[in-house]
Amino acid sequence: MNERETLLEALHTLYARLDTLRHLEGQEMRRAESLEQYHRTLEDAYAAFGKIETVIDELGQELGYHHTRLDNEVEQDSSHEEKDA
Repeated sequence: MNERETLLEALHTLYARLDTLRHLEGQEMRRAESLEQYHRTLEDAYAAFGKIETVIDELGQELGYHHTRLDNEVEQDSSHEEKDA
């Protein structure tokens, strides 16, 4: 699975788990099976969120790398043009 697919799957999972959490009521937590489902849902949501954070951080690092790389190339080209003028 590539980075984009990982991100989209994690977003889908996070939205689905948040939707589940929105519909849970505190009274439901009195039953052991509901409490287990609640904990599994939370774990899945946080795991998906962690994947999203990781992919976003990697994309931010790649963006910063290309920004710096291209700025350096532009500066080098500008300094060569000034010397040639």
